Amino acid sequence: MSSYEIGAFEALEWVWHILRTQKEHKITLDETTRQIQEALSVMGHGKNIDFRKLITDMKLI
Repeated sequence: MSSYEIGAFEALEWVWHILRTQKEHKITLDETTRQIQEALSVMGHGKNIDFRKLITDMKLI
């Protein structure tokens, strides 16, 4: 896989974990939407996001 494909996979995996966490921990849809919009904003400003770290951190919750 190319680095682009790996990054895209990790981003999609992060969204999947957010949605799963929302259901398990009864997090509101507004909070879930905010997290995704925040990530899009960060990326839109040309900054990198370490989705692998975010996923690992979520698994500790």
